[in-house]
Amino acid sequence: MSGRSALPSVRRQTGLIVAVFTLVGAALGVVGVVAGDWARTQFVTGATGAEPATFGPVFLALSVFQTTVSLFFAGPILAAVLGLLAGSRFADATAAAGVGGGGSLVGFFAMAGVGLLGLSTLSGAGTGQIYALRAAVGPLLLSAAATTVTGAGAGALGSRFVR
Repeated sequence: MSGRSALPSVRRQTGLIVAVFTLVGAALGVVGVVAGDWARTQFVTGATGAEPATFGPVFLALSVFQTTVSLFFAGPILAAVLGLLAGSRFADATAAAGVGGGGSLVGFFAMAGVGLLGLSTLSGAGTGQIYALRAAVGPLLLSAAATTVTGAGAGALGSRFVR
């Protein structure tokens, strides 16, 4: 016998949700930096044509904005999948909702924090149009609320129907 309990651990299931969110945030942050640096190289420093000084920085800003929006969209999707999976381990729908919602809330902030930290490392020519991180606080909080509700609902549904 392995010594592990057959009952699910709230702490372990919540930790799993947070860890997956963090991994996705790190991946999106790295991809965002790579894509942003590539856009900067292609459309700012190496650009030619009529108006590269105007187009390049705007394109780079849009690229960073799109990556940020992708982080926000990924939250509810991950919360639904992970909440459902973790919730299916619990017989009590309230506990499942707590694990799904709590893990999704903490996980979303970890994912967004790591992702935005990566994006904030973009610097150099043409980065003057990129939004200030403070500008993302309102959308971040609204996305966190939607992610938390989704995770809690998916956890409860997982407990009720997937078990």
